[in-house]
Amino acid sequence: MRIRTLLIAALLAMVTAMGFGSGGQEPARPAAPEAPAAPTADQPIRLGVFVPGRLGDSPPYDGLAGAAERFSLRDPRVKLVNTFEAGFDQSKWIEQLVSFAASGKYDVVYTSNEVMGGLAWQAAQQVPKVKFLVNDAYVRGHERIYTAFVNKYEQSFLYGYMMALVSQSGMEGTNPEKLIGLVFGQHYTMMDDLIMPGMLEGARALDPGFELKSAMLGNWFDAKKAESLAGNLIDAGVDCLGAIAGSGNPGVLRAAANRKSYVIYYDVAAFDKAPGTIVGSVTAQNSELSFDILQKLADGKIPWGQPDVVGLRQGYVTVPLRAPGWVSAVPEAARKKFEELYNRVLSGELSLPVPQAVLDKIHNASVGQ
Repeated sequence: MRIRTLLIAALLAMVTAMGFGSGGQEPARPAAPEAPAAPTADQPIRLGVFVPGRLGDSPPYDGLAGAAERFSLRDPRVKLVNTFEAGFDQSKWIEQLVSFAASGKYDVVYTSNEVMGGLAWQAAQQVPKVKFLVNDAYVRGHERIYTAFVNKYEQSFLYGYMMALVSQSGMEGTNPEKLIGLVFGQHYTMMDDLIMPGMLEGARALDPGFELKSAMLGNWFDAKKAESLAGNLIDAGVDCLGAIAGSGNPGVLRAAANRKSYVIYYDVAAFDKAPGTIVGSVTAQNSELSFDILQKLADGKIPWGQPDVVGLRQGYVTVPLRAPGWVSAVPEAARKKFEELYNRVLSGELSLPVPQAVLDKIHNASVGQ
């Protein structure tokens, strides 16, 4: 009995020592780690922009770089340290990205391109602490990666519909053939599963008889070859072309101008590049998207690990419906018909989502699944 009493007393003493005495307090817990300090003008987020290509003829990269520069001038909480142009040799991009991120100069690296989502995933495994923002990519589940994906199916559907309208408008140089054309840089998931199918479905929304003829450049810079490919498409009966070939785009414009054909520009309203040849555009607001993402970064509101898909209704896909190059060149009946479709998409009456299967395909390829 005495032994039992002594044991009970010992247990009570232990409980008291642990903090469960007469005060009823819980035992002390380890202190939670301090949240990182919010960026300030004195301690800004150090931003590096990684361009997988060259600036000058690529709307996604030009928009990103321009937005980073403008934002850093406006908001001292984000400091643009450097913009690096990696060139066109894709085999070097991962090594360049890892070296760039591991330099110790940046807290956040901002880039763009479907393939860069996967390269950011690889780089994040090798470079601790640095975070990655990636436009035109779709990666989920990594606590240091955020991706924003513009709805290229929606954009391309409008693009193809506009091209078909111009082709069938009776404008000088058009013909009865139900063909639209595209010169593009390379095959990738977004091109093969969203852009070209979207263009074709958009054209067929006007007339089910339309076909899409395409030609791959094989790179993003050979304007001379792009001009030849565009000429071949025109010879085949295409009277309205698209160009998604980076620095190769000027070659498409030259071919169309010389052959009295038309171009609808993708991603940016660039009527001044070829007045009278470029007669329409369906744009992705890359600069505005990048600027808004940087605002969220400065405010601590980036949903790391949770990708976003944005489009027309969020204001990141637009059409310059009042641009003089569109109004003066394209007949009113065609313009009104386009606006009717545009407003149906804008209102949500016509929904053109990115298929989840395509998003999963991009994500799985990015993380090696």
